[in-house]
Amino acid sequence: MTPRPRAAATAWILGAAVYLTAEALAAAAYRPSYSYASDYISDLGVPGQPLAAPMNVAFAVQGGLFLLGAVLAAGLRRPLLLAFAAANAVGNVLVATVHAGDGALHLVGAALAIVGGNAAAVAGASLHRGVRYRRISRLLGGAGLVSLTVLVAQAWAGVEVLPAPVWERASVYPILAWQVCAAFTMSLPARRQHA
Repeated sequence: MTPRPRAAATAWILGAAVYLTAEALAAAAYRPSYSYASDYISDLGVPGQPLAAPMNVAFAVQGGLFLLGAVLAAGLRRPLLLAFAAANAVGNVLVATVHAGDGALHLVGAALAIVGGNAAAVAGASLHRGVRYRRISRLLGGAGLVSLTVLVAQAWAGVEVLPAPVWERASVYPILAWQVCAAFTMSLPARRQHA
C-alpha cells in the first residue's frame, strides 16, 4: 500500500477534533459537576451521564481514526507504528464498550490505548526526516509513557504527588498532540518537512 500522507493527516486531525469536542461537551454536561483534576476521563462515558453515549462513540472514533491515520501514513513499511496504533484502537474500543467501574477489562483497554498511542508517537518519529519533528514525536510519546508510569507507581505506592486524573490526562493528551503534530508535518510541502 502506498502511503497517503494527506489522507493520514485528515484522519488524525478529525480523530483529535472529535475526541476533544466530545470530552469538552460531556464534561460540561456531567452531573453533578466534573473536574479535569479530580475526575477520570472514562467517567464521562459511564452510563447515566447526559453525554455518555457521544463520549463513548468519540473514544471508538478516535481509536479507529488513529489506526487509519497510521495505515495511511506508513502503508505497510512501519510495522511497529502499525502495531502500536492497532493496540491504541483496540484499547479505545474497549474503553468505549467496557465502562469505568465494570472491571479489569476497562483497565486493560485504557492501558492498551495509552501505551499504544504513546509508543506509536515514538515509532512515528520515523515518518519524516525533519529533526524537529522527530524530537517532538519522541518527547510527546516519552512524556505520555512517563506520566502513565507515575500514575501506576503512585497508585501502587499509595503516595499522591498529583491527583491521579492529572497523570491520566498527562498520559493521554500527548497522543492527541502528536497526531496533530504529525498531521501538520505531513501537510507541509516536501521541502519544508526536513527542517
